[in-house]
Amino acid sequence: MNIDALLTQSLQLLGLGMGSVFIILGLLIGIISIVSKLVPEEQPIATVAPIESPPTDNNAHIAAIQAAIHKYRKSHKI
Repeated sequence: MNIDALLTQSLQLLGLGMGSVFIILGLLIGIISIVSKLVPEEQPIATVAPIESPPTDNNAHIAAIQAAIHKYRKSHKI
């Protein structure tokens, strides 16, 4: 094959590849646009104010957690 035939074939392949990518991307953009018009937007969810619990004495919980951490560290030599 001579250089003219190779260049012609390469330009044909270039055009075919770029054209197919352009068409596929165009279809993708079109499909996304259609789907975005068909699917309704999400409505914001109404938030409920959290119910505040009465203050409790957490000292017993803190002491239990500290004892568990101390026991874990002692048994695992940390």
